[in-house]
Amino acid sequence: MELHIACPICNSYGNSRVIYQSTVNPKSFSAEIFSARRIPDRQHYQWVRCKTCGLLRSDPVIQMDLNELYENSSFDYSTEVNGLKKTYLGIVKKVIGKNNGYHTIFEIGGGNGFFLEAAKDLGFTKIAGVEPSIAAISNAREDIKPYLVNSMMNEYIFPKNEYEIGVMFHVLDHLQDPVKTLQDCLSALKPGGVFIAAVHNERSWSARLMRERSPIIDVEHTYLYSLKTGKQIFQKAGFMNVCSGSYSNHYSLAYIVHLLPISRSAKQILLNSWVGAILRKIKIIFPLGNMWISGIKL
Repeated sequence: MELHIACPICNSYGNSRVIYQSTVNPKSFSAEIFSARRIPDRQHYQWVRCKTCGLLRSDPVIQMDLNELYENSSFDYSTEVNGLKKTYLGIVKKVIGKNNGYHTIFEIGGGNGFFLEAAKDLGFTKIAGVEPSIAAISNAREDIKPYLVNSMMNEYIFPKNEYEIGVMFHVLDHLQDPVKTLQDCLSALKPGGVFIAAVHNERSWSARLMRERSPIIDVEHTYLYSLKTGKQIFQKAGFMNVCSGSYSNHYSLAYIVHLLPISRSAKQILLNSWVGAILRKIKIIFPLGNMWISGIKL
């Protein structure tokens, strides 16, 4: 059943203009499609832009249980984990500084816990994570598994006022109710705590260049943010001193090919060949069009 959704920032219904028509079909909703960092397949809902605040969102969407889809999703990006660690640690250090004195941190949607590995190695003494994918948790390092809760984030996962830092990397775009989830994260922070999210920037050069062919125009994404609307959604959830900025990614050339607007079959042939093996070994730092948002609990 199709469900029209309100803009989570300004709460308006229907006050929007259509940007892209829907391309979904009955095969668009599977655990494979809802797996992180899969090869883009150009399946997406209708995308509209709010005339009041400018937020880009999927509308209408199909009413379904996303918990089951994400629980059964696969974990297929292990070759990119080291680059992701560097990227996400760089964001956190930019926001909180290198000599910060923080010791407690939680993460929402952390895959196999690779960021929590880095946080633990960096000196955080109390770590915790929430991850819906069973396959991702099964691939976690043995010393990290006990700290991962197999679930979607909700208000019962963490005690209130427990952590100094919270992070969410490329999860906010997927949430059906981003304000509620951000409020749950806010509740878990101690007063003075910082929450940091990384998301796609729908106003970035790559999104503007590729438009509907951009990999961010995807059925997994319910909302897409800009520097402006990203700050607005944090403020709506109750965060203060909200900031945002862009960042560069550490990726292999193979992953860049993975994102190019060429046919899926051509990508698979190239990436499964000896050329793909070479491309996976070549690492680069590149501004793909992503951004971070941070806010403080007062």
